[in-house]
Formats: sequence, structure tokens, C-alpha cells
Amino acid sequence: MQSEGSTTLLETVGKYIEYAEQRKGYNLKETPKELQRFVSWCGASRSIKDIPPSVIGDYADRVAGTGTTPQASERLQEVRKFLSFVRNRGLGPEDRDGKQVNLAHHVRVRRTRVRQSRVTIPEEKFIELTAEGHEQLVNELESLKSQRGHLAEEIRRAAADKDVRENAPLEAAREEAGRVESRIREIEATLGNAVVIDANDPTRSQIIKLGTVVEVQDITSEREFKYTVVSASEANPLEFKISDASPLGKVLLGRAAGHEVVADTPRGNVTYKIIRIS
Repeated sequence: MQSEGSTTLLETVGKYIEYAEQRKGYNLKETPKELQRFVSWCGASRSIKDIPPSVIGDYADRVAGTGTTPQASERLQEVRKFLSFVRNRGLGPEDRDGKQVNLAHHVRVRRTRVRQSRVTIPEEKFIELTAEGHEQLVNELESLKSQRGHLAEEIRRAAADKDVRENAPLEAAREEAGRVESRIREIEATLGNAVVIDANDPTRSQIIKLGTVVEVQDITSEREFKYTVVSASEANPLEFKISDASPLGKVLLGRAAGHEVVADTPRGNVTYKIIRIS
């Protein structure tokens, strides 16, 4: 098959996603996420023909870890499918005889090792936040912590009433204190695993990630909407901030302007066209 010309890795991923949308057996829920990681590792603007096998092998080793990383095999299979597509379409590097190099061979999938242990260490999960969302959580955390003294005093005063059987103020104060402490733990856990995304990343203007502002059109009604894709902790429909876990947010991730996506919404499947992103 003749080469279709040298393209960047990011452009090639876009072609692959369009191809995968028309095929059965492709995990379009996870594919864009894994290929985003692969693009970030190799370099979005790098020519697909210039990516050496050693870089791909290093990425596979990073994902596989020691052989005990959960879902490493599934994640690397997504990359192998993409690299097989590159070879079949004649988009990748060629050997001395002009034949396509099979880059997929360099994605080494290690067999998962079963470790006998009584202690299970959960996989660390990072939470991406926009700079604005991170600041909001920090401010909320400080505000909640400042309420501790006041709530403790309310509980002390309410508990001074000898009749605790019908002590509604005491119950209310304890309930509010419990809610505040629960929210504090939730925010601290989020910030502890948070990664603040770089709004100046040049690839952010080409594919949809967290923090991307995207304009879409409902194909059926022709109405246009403008959203910011954020993490679940930042989502706010009133500010047109949609979660990456929402029906529309999930299918937008990893896509580019001009793509059409189908969101499984409460009112049925809705097709949107991505007008522009920023």
C-alpha cells in the first residue's frame, strides 16, 4: 500500500478514531484516553514516520510497570490496534526495502503476575483539575476548616442542656459538623491526587481534554451549545461546565473539531457535531 504522506502523530490518531467509529469491537470509551497518553509521551507534533521503536518500547514498559499494573494489558492493546492501523494504511516508517515497519511488535505486553499477599494496594488514580477548579477547592477547604471552631461551640452549648432526649439543636449541630468533616475529607482526597492541567499545552487546542472549551451543534435541532469539559468535582450545569464522566463529556474527550459524536442521554441517543474548540 502506498503511503498517504507524512502526518503528525496527533493527526494520525484523529484518522484512527474516525476509522474506529465505523468498526465493531473497538472500545471507543477508553481508546481516546489511552491514545491521549500515548500522544503526550511521544509528542503530538512529531511525524508518525519519525517515531523510533525504542520510544514505543519505553512507553509500553512504563505502562506495564513490574507486570502487576492493573489493566496494563488492556491499555497497551489499544496502542497496538492503533499502530497496526498505521502500518495497514501505509502511514508509518519504512524499512530499506520500502516495506512498512510493524511498530505494534514493539508494544510488549507482559503477562500479569499473581502475587500472594494479604495486603492489596489500590492503584493510584490521578484527578485532573483546571487551575480555576483547583483554586475553588482550596478556597472551599479553607472555608470549611474555619467553621470547625464555630460548630464545636454550638455543640458544646447545645449539649449543656441536660435533657438530650429532645435536643434538636444538638442533633442539628452534630449533623452539620459531620457534613463539614465529610466534605473536608472528600476535598483533601481530591487535592491529594490532583494534577493541575496546563492550559498553555499546544495540543490542548487540537483535541478535547479537561479544560477545553467546546462548541457543539445538535444535528437534529441544529441548536448550538458551548461547554467547558471539566472533572466531576468541578461540574456545574448552570455555568455550562460538563463533567468528563457525563454522557456528552465522555464522548467528547480525545475528539477534534469537525468530528461527530453520539451521546447516550436520558432522552435517547443525540448526535452532536463539534464546531470548534479552544
